[in-house]
This record gives sequence, structure tokens and C-alpha cells, in this order.
Amino acid sequence: MANTGTPDVPPTHTVSAWLLAGGEGRRMQGQDKGLVNWQGRPLAAWVLDSLPASDTTSDAASAEASANAQTRAPARLSAIGITANRHPERYRDLLARCDPVLRQGVPLAVPGGVLPDDADLPARSGPMAGILTALRHSHSEWVLVLPCDTPRLPRDLWPRLLAAALQHKADIAVPVTQDMAPAAGSDGTRHHWVCALMRQRVHEGMLQAFVNGERKIGRWTQAQPWVSVCFAPETDFQNMNTLETLHGRD
Repeated sequence: MANTGTPDVPPTHTVSAWLLAGGEGRRMQGQDKGLVNWQGRPLAAWVLDSLPASDTTSDAASAEASANAQTRAPARLSAIGITANRHPERYRDLLARCDPVLRQGVPLAVPGGVLPDDADLPARSGPMAGILTALRHSHSEWVLVLPCDTPRLPRDLWPRLLAAALQHKADIAVPVTQDMAPAAGSDGTRHHWVCALMRQRVHEGMLQAFVNGERKIGRWTQAQPWVSVCFAPETDFQNMNTLETLHGRD
């Protein structure tokens, strides 16, 4: 066949985004954290609205997208969902009204968009159960998981994580920040393990580790091909996971 001279069009990378809202809220007196208000809106609504439907990262903001041609392939948010073990109807309402769905046309990951942790996963197993549920029900190449109590996440989060993962041929990309006032004996480096982008194919290995008793997502991640991506300021990843923190910033 003759060479037409037309360059190959790189494949579009697809990303499913899942909000993890399955916790018990023990540090919030049992309240459902994602539904607690911060600056007049539920925490979960802030997180959902931080998600752009496509890769809008500028060259200046994306040092990760350097020489590797894969990082220049188009990328899009192909689905969005929530894992929640309580109040599914309220989360469905938030999802229907969030910016990615209402204004950007991102489809729901599953009918209704909200799932409890899968029934075959033991209850009260921590965020790993929610992540496994998200991975199992995703049909995209990549899966982004986000905690429901981080309302200030940067809009370039998933594009930068994706660029870094592709450049370094990693299966998982994790944001890292530097505390401005680290605790004594700490260098201030903070990895945000539950706010990560991972290939859907890691599901099988994570599930096996879970069955074998693993519950620490950070420890499991560090045994995989992974890369960290620096973000600033660290307040973008602040967890509003106690009433004191929430009220102190309201």
C-alpha cells in the first residue's frame, strides 16, 4: 500500500472519574462527609465540578508531557460515577447537576451513576473497597479516584497525572505536595494515595492483594509501576475530614 503521507492519529485516552463517598464519617460524628456543606455547597459537589471533560492542560503547566508522543494523544473524561454506601438518591442528584454531566455532557459510568461498594467486598474495608468497585465497573483505559472531602482540587489534576503516567510508562500516578510547615521529624512530603489515576487493568492485582488482607492503598501502590506528580499549593489537597477543619475554613 502506498504511503499517503498522512500521519497516524494517536488514540484517545479515556478516563473514568469516580468520587469515593463510602466512608463512615467517624471523625465527623457519623455524618456522610460528601454531603456536608462547605462554603454553601456539599463537599462532593465541589469535587465533581473540579473535573474538566477534556485535557485542558497548558504546555506551561504540563512539564510531564515532554518528549513522549503518547502524552500528546487526545484524552477525555469518558464517564463519571460515585461509590456511596449511604444516601444514594442524594448523590444521584448531585451527579445529575454537576458541571461535567450537566454542561459538558460526560455520561454516567453506570445507570444512575451511584454504586455501593460491591457486595463481595467486606464492609468497613476502607477506601480500597471503593477503589476496587470503581475499577470493576469502569470500561475506560484509565480510572481516576477522588476522595469526597477535598473541595479544592486543581482542574488540571487528571490531565497532569495522565501525562506523567504515559511518559514514565506507569500504571498509577499519584499527586504529591510539600507541607509548608512540616511536623517535627518530617520532610513535609505528602502523597495523596486515595487521589490517584490508575490503569483499569490493575484491578485484578489489587483485588488479589485485598483478598490476602491488604487494606493500605499506599503500601500496595508502591509495589506497582507508579509515578508521583508534584502539585502546589498543598492546600489544594486539604481533606475536610473533621468538623474542626471544616469549620475553620468555612
